Amino acid sequence: MRQEKVVHIVTVGTSIVRNIAQNASGQSVSSEVLEKFKRWAQASPRSREDAEAGERACSGCEEFEAGLRFLASKPYEVSAELNAMRSYLEEGMVDAVVLLSSDTGASEFSAKILEAYLSSEGKLVETIRVPGLGLDFQEGLINLVDTVAGVVARYRGLGYRVWINLTGGFKLEAAVLYLVSCLSRLGVEKAYYIHEAMRGTVEVPAIPVKLEDSMLRTVEQLGDQEVELEEARKRIGDEMLDVLLRSGLVERRGTTVRIRKWVLHLVRGF
Repeated sequence: MRQEKVVHIVTVGTSIVRNIAQNASGQSVSSEVLEKFKRWAQASPRSREDAEAGERACSGCEEFEAGLRFLASKPYEVSAELNAMRSYLEEGMVDAVVLLSSDTGASEFSAKILEAYLSSEGKLVETIRVPGLGLDFQEGLINLVDTVAGVVARYRGLGYRVWINLTGGFKLEAAVLYLVSCLSRLGVEKAYYIHEAMRGTVEVPAIPVKLEDSMLRTVEQLGDQEVELEEARKRIGDEMLDVLLRSGLVERRGTTVRIRKWVLHLVRGF
């Protein structure tokens, strides 16, 4: 009998909303509700249509109940996140799920429907809407790092193994999330996603990595404020500054440079 429980941290995109909009015609979804899903699927963040999707992400709302029925009828076709988790669900390797939605209504709606579906399947589920994610790159990444670190620490403290599903949501943020999961002090076991070309779930071990001492020293030397270009060169040298600028870890603004906020946060946090 399996001793350790497994929690899956799942980034959530808008595949559910988009698939309902595209495929739910004639599936016990009224034309009025279907039109709403079509508007939500095309809505821009911060738009009234997107906000409406978030407002309707609750049990008892007509749109929510219609979406939940459609998801339950063919979960692996409607949700990219569930499709990636399929083998683990079928093998009984999912005990708890933490759904991370972006700071948009359509993503939150998708996450709340997933929460309702997985809860009905007997899983312990919680949804977290990450502030700024999908709206502001810097703020979103900082909050994503904070959120994941907190979730991992909490569940590991409860004796869970931690796996991360990177299928849903924004791909660039997912790449950074994988990097965070590899930091040796965090304790994530592996990450996975559904590979379209291979038509199956691909597992990627969370290879332990350690931030280089040179990076830590650079952060200490540059600090968290803007620094004049010439002063930065004096502190860390031309070669290191050029490497950091080319890699995008440091940004230049006119005659000043500054370590990007999410990089600073990552280094200082871990």
